[in-house]
Amino acid sequence: MQPFRHFMRSMYDLGHVYGKINSKYSFVSEGKDMDVHLNKNMTLTLNIIVMGATLSLLFHTSKFSIGLLLLACSYVAVVLMRDYILKIALHSRSGFQFLYAQLALALVICVWSESYFSQIYLLILIGEFTFHHGRKRAIIFTIVNYVCILLGVMIYRQFPPFEDIYLIIPRVIDFFAIYGMSLLARIAFQQKNQLAIDNEQLRIASIALEQKAKLQERTRISRDIHDSVGHTLTSALTGLQTAAHALEKSHYPIAKKMIDRTKESILRGLNDVRSSVHVLRENFPDHCFIPELIRLIEDTKKQTNVDIAYTIDTTTPDLTPIIELTIYRALQEGLTNGIRHGLSTYFHFSLSYHEEVLRFVLSDNGHPPLEIVYGYGLNAMKERLEDVEGTFSIRNNGASGGVTLDIAIPFSRK
Repeated sequence: MQPFRHFMRSMYDLGHVYGKINSKYSFVSEGKDMDVHLNKNMTLTLNIIVMGATLSLLFHTSKFSIGLLLLACSYVAVVLMRDYILKIALHSRSGFQFLYAQLALALVICVWSESYFSQIYLLILIGEFTFHHGRKRAIIFTIVNYVCILLGVMIYRQFPPFEDIYLIIPRVIDFFAIYGMSLLARIAFQQKNQLAIDNEQLRIASIALEQKAKLQERTRISRDIHDSVGHTLTSALTGLQTAAHALEKSHYPIAKKMIDRTKESILRGLNDVRSSVHVLRENFPDHCFIPELIRLIEDTKKQTNVDIAYTIDTTTPDLTPIIELTIYRALQEGLTNGIRHGLSTYFHFSLSYHEEVLRFVLSDNGHPPLEIVYGYGLNAMKERLEDVEGTFSIRNNGASGGVTLDIAIPFSRK
């Protein structure tokens, strides 16, 4: 019994080693390297146990003969050839067949030698089969193993009475104990592999999320710069044109006034660009949303001399920063496009909230385009609205002239 306890302890230690790997390695490549190293160590350990058991049974058995010696040495040679020459994968079909062939040879040695040490062959085979194959196959292999050794001993002893064969009954505990420990080692090994796979997937997902976040930041910065610079340059160009027209008519005070306003507009635009690049703001710091909209409208009126009427619903609830930014940039883009492309001189803007929908409408009196082309600004507006589940449409006003930008954003007060 003592040799079996030592062997069972060795198998338990191997299973314990597999369990420890769970917390030690994170990535698949490291896990594979560890698998190879651990498999080599386990194979070497089991082969040493096989050779030690062979020597022990040859010295321990009372049935020693040249035939038994050749048979035991043949078994050791088969094991070494399997692991180091043929390198058979035990989880494969050929490995399955090879293990059953080893079982037949080990049973002959066990029955012939009548030595407890020879049964170590059977225990090792149970451990290997359980580790490399499924539970059902492993339990069948274990039962076949035990039944064959039981029948073999009974036949060899010519069916002795019960009091002579009951000594081999306790072997069933050893057999199924090895099966249980090998099964636990296999489960630990699979969990380790699954953990390595999950960690690798998590690492890949983290990298992808980081790249996506960087792309979103770059997109947001480019949108802000486009909207800020586009609006600022449009206002500045209109102001300079007005100043030049005033100079032509010798209206110097008006020209100076427009130049000063243009300078202020350019400085504000420069600060806005710096804010977009360095602060990466999501909202307007230290400002309330509606006053910021009104300020944009009034500044545009001063810089461009266009007339902008507006109606803003005072019952509009507090909005999220991303919706506020979306509305602000949409108004900025709409005014810029109306002045630059439509040569508009009048705008009407309304912002209302009804039935949990925020409604944005901006109309102008400019020249309606023959075809509405989505450039960078309109595509940026579309993407922003998609981020807040909003919709928008641009339509010509027909005979009255101009264009209307209509935006709807669902928003609950809750």
